[in-house]
Amino acid sequence: METLKKQQSLSILNLISVLFAIGINYYSQIYKINGNTVSDISQKYNNLFTPAGYAFSIWGLIFIGILIFAGYQVYRTFSQKQPMDFITQIGGWFALINLANGLWIIAWLYEYMLVSVVLMLLMLISFIKIILNTNMERWHAPAKTIVFAWWPVSIYAGWITVATIANITAWLTKIGWDGGFIGEFWWTIIMIVAATFINLLIIYKRNMREFAKVGVWALVAIHIRHHYDMLMIAIPAMFGALLILVYVLNQGYRNRKTNPVLKYLQGDKNTGN
Repeated sequence: METLKKQQSLSILNLISVLFAIGINYYSQIYKINGNTVSDISQKYNNLFTPAGYAFSIWGLIFIGILIFAGYQVYRTFSQKQPMDFITQIGGWFALINLANGLWIIAWLYEYMLVSVVLMLLMLISFIKIILNTNMERWHAPAKTIVFAWWPVSIYAGWITVATIANITAWLTKIGWDGGFIGEFWWTIIMIVAATFINLLIIYKRNMREFAKVGVWALVAIHIRHHYDMLMIAIPAMFGALLILVYVLNQGYRNRKTNPVLKYLQGDKNTGN
């Protein structure tokens, strides 16, 4: 009973934090903060790693996902009165991520770029903690746990990982750093290689294919942005995206028996943990 009460409190905290993050993001786009929108500042500190503008539409999917995730926690703990180990395992880390997300918007729009980097790193570290605590994607969970918990967290974490690289690059642009002795071009290539490597590693070590699909999305957007003017960046970005995609498809085929859709169709109605 104590466990359930604790999880109920955490589920409410997580839902409030999600609404806070979504609310701040929505307000900043509709009414602006400090006279700016997120895209305004992105354009101001534009750099070669910045993807095509459409890439940022992924926030819509992320917000829908985490709203479903938070709602599912409340449903499980209040309506069904069923404990959910995942809630205890993530503790306050998920709420911290959403708090940092909202604060990041404010820091970004007031052009406190170093503060925005710190907040982005805080989100990234919190995601790492969640992934390690839950051991997500490394055990045969019920279909509902995969769809309503693992996938929203994986997609969110995947974008924050790419965004962290972009945020650091934007901060370096603000302080006038242009790649040092290697130049901005080679710095961008290094960032593309790093993003590709991180996503391949996360598939190999954690089987987090949804995380890696976000990496594909971002790298394709970098390719599209530079397709007509800088093929020497566009081609490596597309190569990295295809490399990740092939690995994702290969892992998906090899682990097809754990596909949540197939699990559900085969009668897996277990709510699990």
